[in-house]
Amino acid sequence: MRFKTAAILTLAAGLVLTGCSTSPLSPNAKSDGSASSPSFSEFTDLPVPAKASMDVDHSLLLGNGESWTGRLVYSSWTSHTGLYDFYKAEMPGFGWQEITSVRASISVQTWIRDARVCTIQIRDTTLGTEVIVTMAPSGSGGATGGTSGGSYAPAPVAAPVSTMTKTNLR
Repeated sequence: MRFKTAAILTLAAGLVLTGCSTSPLSPNAKSDGSASSPSFSEFTDLPVPAKASMDVDHSLLLGNGESWTGRLVYSSWTSHTGLYDFYKAEMPGFGWQEITSVRASISVQTWIRDARVCTIQIRDTTLGTEVIVTMAPSGSGGATGGTSGGSYAPAPVAAPVSTMTKTNLR
């Protein structure tokens, strides 16, 4: 229940703060309202391989610069293995620290930097390779800060101690 409440409050705060922004929320809109082609140049905190093609219909981007949050979806002709290795090699250069990674048919890498977590999913499709980058606040104050340790689970509680007597067994 605490997780749901925290998630709802975080989402609501993000939407309220984003509503106050004067910059465009999506990469395909200019400040005058006219359309422009999607650009990865807005993502200065994340490596994106050359010739990647943004999927604007499936991306949800809130904010800008190095404080954006949401989901970035793109496709690439680079192989699944090539993209997996690309992020393993390039993310540390952008200041990200690896938390965990799994190489599989749908590969997942999770990274942390300051108070943000980045999850990268890589999967093969019939038209190349799809990458889904999800960026969100860490909820723990970053890799070294915070008191919750990044866990939303409640602290374990010791089992009750009772003594057993013969009368309890009858």
